[in-house]
Amino acid sequence: MKPPPPSKEFFEVRASTWDTLHPPAPQAQAIGWGLECVHQHWGALLGKTLVDMGCGTGVLVPHLLEALGEGKLWAVDCAQAMVAQAKAKHADARLQLVCEDALCWAVPPGGVDGVLCYNSFPHFPQEETLKTVAFWLRSGGFFLIWHNFGRKHINSIHREAGGAVAKDRLMPSTALAALALRQGFEVLSQTDDGQRWLVLLKKVLAVAEKTP
Repeated sequence: MKPPPPSKEFFEVRASTWDTLHPPAPQAQAIGWGLECVHQHWGALLGKTLVDMGCGTGVLVPHLLEALGEGKLWAVDCAQAMVAQAKAKHADARLQLVCEDALCWAVPPGGVDGVLCYNSFPHFPQEETLKTVAFWLRSGGFFLIWHNFGRKHINSIHREAGGAVAKDRLMPSTALAALALRQGFEVLSQTDDGQRWLVLLKKVLAVAEKTP
């Protein structure tokens, strides 16, 4: 059995105060920017099946449910306390909250239309994550990765936090784009301007079957 992610305990103990330290309301503009990028470069989310990867306390959930219509949303996080916070805030028949290491989560190949990873990508092994998401996505599906701060600021936050996240780094968008191309993705949009960071990918090629 694969061990839990190193950052799991870090987020378990911070879940109860997370929304106080990182209030959802000020993030709405950055979230809207990411979703508008999907709308412009990929298409509408209405009726789609989506995954919120590293969902934390569910900051993305209301924005995605509003855009989904009769679609379906899976929100996944390895920290049980974070998922509990999300469950306490959001109840909707279209939403399924899952406490699981996303990279071990059983998803049928081609089972989802889009995956969104907001403010959590550095906590995942980045090349393995690209391969896993490519396995989940249908042909033409999208993978949106974005942050409401610039790369240097994100990396500084993790370094100063120390512990299990001290070495969690967000790479330059160009470097991630190069990795994504090897996993069958096309780059639809990217921003790495010191203030914000975003990469929007589209699955265009079949990749090898994911192995445990």
